[in-house]
Amino acid sequence: MSPLLPLPMPLAPLAWLTGLRRVPDNSVVTVHRFGRFVRALGPGWRWTLPGLDQLGRPVCLIGHHLSVVGADGTEVELYYQILDPALAGEALDDIDALVIREALPLLDAPTGADELKTAMNQQLGPKGLRVIRCRFA
Repeated sequence: MSPLLPLPMPLAPLAWLTGLRRVPDNSVVTVHRFGRFVRALGPGWRWTLPGLDQLGRPVCLIGHHLSVVGADGTEVELYYQILDPALAGEALDDIDALVIREALPLLDAPTGADELKTAMNQQLGPKGLRVIRCRFA
């Protein structure tokens, strides 16, 4: 049984054929059609086009933690959450890579944790993400 579809075994194939999918609470799932990103599904029961829409894996909206190491060996721990999955879009499939890509250039400039958090939020805000806490290790 699929983790996106916690139904009793006799009902699971029926829901699958009708396109009903259940997205877990505090999660979002990307929908791809013909290999292209179409939309993000929020928590709850959602309808998709059977046979055409393919779902990505569930991504938690809160509680993300990353350790990012800069070129000079500076290590920072970032805690972030996804505020607007629609703005993040296709990047939801590999959201950690997006945050690392945005953080690496900022680690080269000598800043404090609060300044880094502010700079990260300025870059990630338009992408639907927010850094909650950052700490130099």
